[in-house]
Amino acid sequence: MRLLSALLLTLSPLVSLAADKLEVGDKAPTKLPSAWIKGERVASLDPKKTYVIEFWATWCPPCVESIPHLTELQAKLKDKGVTVVGVHVSRGVEEADAFVRKLGKKMDYSVAKDTNGSVGKAWLTAAGQGGIPCSFVVAGGKVAYIGHPMNLTADKIAGLIEEAKSADPAPAKK
Repeated sequence: MRLLSALLLTLSPLVSLAADKLEVGDKAPTKLPSAWIKGERVASLDPKKTYVIEFWATWCPPCVESIPHLTELQAKLKDKGVTVVGVHVSRGVEEADAFVRKLGKKMDYSVAKDTNGSVGKAWLTAAGQGGIPCSFVVAGGKVAYIGHPMNLTADKIAGLIEEAKSADPAPAKK
């Protein structure tokens, strides 16, 4: 009996971690940034809308290279109810405001910052993503895509929206 108790105590944190893992098809996390630099502030995810949530940083060259692509996606998909949100990760967040202001219309989508790392933990860490840039497409309230933003096209996002419309509602995470 003592061995069984020890085994259960050892495994219980692992079960807890597995329950918090974020994968495609899961209900999207509710944790969103509270500090916004520009654009539409998103306080909660509307299941009738689609979001491209991209984690980035000023010090990350691939992140900076993806900015024009995300601006183009926002322009092409805004009328289809898609909102692009760039979330600056907590490391180096002090530089984000000036950087975004300097880019102006070249970064023409909503931009927020993860001042304490809690948003990154709820999204990136939960999804097992250790690098940036990393994008999440949320359609129908569920995570429809996790990956590099440069792999997203307007057609791919439109396809994800159609899949979400025909899918069953996301099961609630326990």
